[in-house]
Amino acid sequence: MNQATIEKATASMTPKQLEIQQRESRILDKAFPMLRSGGVGAINMNAIAKEMGCTRGTIYNHFANKEEILLALATRSVRRRIALFQFAMESQAESRDRCAAVGIAVEVYADYMPDEFAIEQIIRHDVVWQKTSEGRRDVLSDCEQLCIGSLGQVVQAAIEVGDLKPQRGQTASELTQQLIFGLWSLSYGGLVLEATSPSLKAAGIDDARMTIRRNGNLLLDAVGWQPLFNARRYNAWSKRLRPVLIETAKKIRQLPCNSEQDFALATESAS
Repeated sequence: MNQATIEKATASMTPKQLEIQQRESRILDKAFPMLRSGGVGAINMNAIAKEMGCTRGTIYNHFANKEEILLALATRSVRRRIALFQFAMESQAESRDRCAAVGIAVEVYADYMPDEFAIEQIIRHDVVWQKTSEGRRDVLSDCEQLCIGSLGQVVQAAIEVGDLKPQRGQTASELTQQLIFGLWSLSYGGLVLEATSPSLKAAGIDDARMTIRRNGNLLLDAVGWQPLFNARRYNAWSKRLRPVLIETAKKIRQLPCNSEQDFALATESAS
């Protein structure tokens, strides 16, 4: 959904609809500390209603159960992640730097939005997923596709300017799919393993972050994405970029991102 569509949709909302949207945002704000301190089981509809000064029925008018609240919180997390990724990409001029910046942004997201990062893992469990509505699952899916699509646009732009060329017999679409899946598996999947697997050090992986970065650059070199990896340049570049992304992540984390309008404003603020 683009900015013009968001503004048009918001302008057409009645005062009642705006009130409902704002109330849902407040519910999420009350539920987030509960989740952070005690997990899914700590989310309590009665406690949320008491803090908001409303009846429990009012909460259930918005969310059928605590799993629905969790899914809405996960959607907010993904929107914040997208805003950070878009800032990272737009901060760079070279196509390969734009791609690599997403990798650094994934690290910053895991480090400086750890609760958001954790929420995204929790919702993958069937016990949570199956208790949520199709509508809320679709919203989350749309957000995730937007995130992946942004990386796809970087790859496609690199092909268009000649920094990246499909191999003989390979289409641009096939190369794009290969890189999106490969990079996402390495960066996001690698950090999930770092956070959840106690066996990495036993397997001889002492520095997961360095391993993820090295393998990511090996993948980009393998497909011939120009300019090829230069360790000295990359290390200096990443040291300059990371503090900027950290400050941006801290700002984004303070923004609601509970609705499409909130997300658009967060993305504008990040950029």
